[in-house]
Amino acid sequence: MSTRADRNMIVVGVDDSPTALNAARWAAYLAGALHTPLLIACALPHAVSPAHQLADRIHSPHLSDAVRATLERTCQLVRTCDPDLTVNAIGPEGPPAEALVALSAHARIVVVGARTAYGERLLGPTTVHVAQHAHCPVGVWRGANGRPIPRGKPVAVGVDGTELSIPALAHGFEIAAALEVPLTAVHCWPSRIEPVGHHLDRGETERTVLAEALAGWRTEYPDVEVMEMPVPGLARTVLKEIAQEVQLLAVGSHGHPTATALMFGSTSRDLLHHTTCPVLVCRS
Repeated sequence: MSTRADRNMIVVGVDDSPTALNAARWAAYLAGALHTPLLIACALPHAVSPAHQLADRIHSPHLSDAVRATLERTCQLVRTCDPDLTVNAIGPEGPPAEALVALSAHARIVVVGARTAYGERLLGPTTVHVAQHAHCPVGVWRGANGRPIPRGKPVAVGVDGTELSIPALAHGFEIAAALEVPLTAVHCWPSRIEPVGHHLDRGETERTVLAEALAGWRTEYPDVEVMEMPVPGLARTVLKEIAQEVQLLAVGSHGHPTATALMFGSTSRDLLHHTTCPVLVCRS
C-alpha cells in the first residue's frame, strides 16, 4: 500500500477504538461518493527514522504490531463498505494530532472521530487540535456507534452572508451533489425587540442575504435541491437542532489559534462539542 498522500485524498485518522472505526466507515462513504482515494493513517507510538517512513507497505517491520493490526483491520472494514474504493494506509511518525495536521497539507478532507475527554460531550485534545490547525476541511464524525452513515438525509450548511460561509457552501454543495441528497441552507440572526415606534422587517432583509449567498451555487449545482431556512435566533442553538435531522453539517470557521478562542470562541467549535451528526469545519 502506498504511503503517498495525494491532494485529492480523503485522510482518516484511526486508532483501535470503535469511534475511529466508525469514522473510517464514514470517510469511506464520502470517498466513494466523491470518487477519491482514501488514506488511512495510524500514528506510530514511537518515533522512527525518515528512511523507515518511505516503506511502501503496512507490513513493514518498522510498524508496531498494534499499528499494523489497526491498519489491516480498518482496511478490511472500509473495503466491505465499498469494494471498489482505492485504499492506502500509513503509519506516520509523531503524535497523532501533529501527524494528521501534516497530512492535511496534501489532503482534500481530513476525518477524525469525536473521541471525548470529559464524559460524552466535550471533544478530546487530538480532535480539537486537528480541527483547529488542519490545512484543509476537517470532518469530525459524531453519531451512534454501529450506525455511522445516515444515508438519504440532507446536508446542512450554516450561512452567515459573509466570506466565512464560502468554503462551507462550496463543500456542502459538492458533497450534497455527490451523495444525491438535498441541501439545507441555514441563516440565523439575533432576534431582538425593536424600539417603540420603529418597525423593521429584519426577516425579509435576512432572507435576501441568504438568497444572494446561494444564487451562484444554485447555478453551479442545478441538480441539488435546496431548502432555505432563514431563522431568527442564535446560530449555535438553531444549528444544533438542525443537526438532528441531517447527515452532515458544514460550517465555516476563522480558526483562531489561541487556546482561549479554541475553548470559548466560535459557533463552529461549540457545534463540534455538542452536535449529534458529523460536522465539517471549513476554515477561511
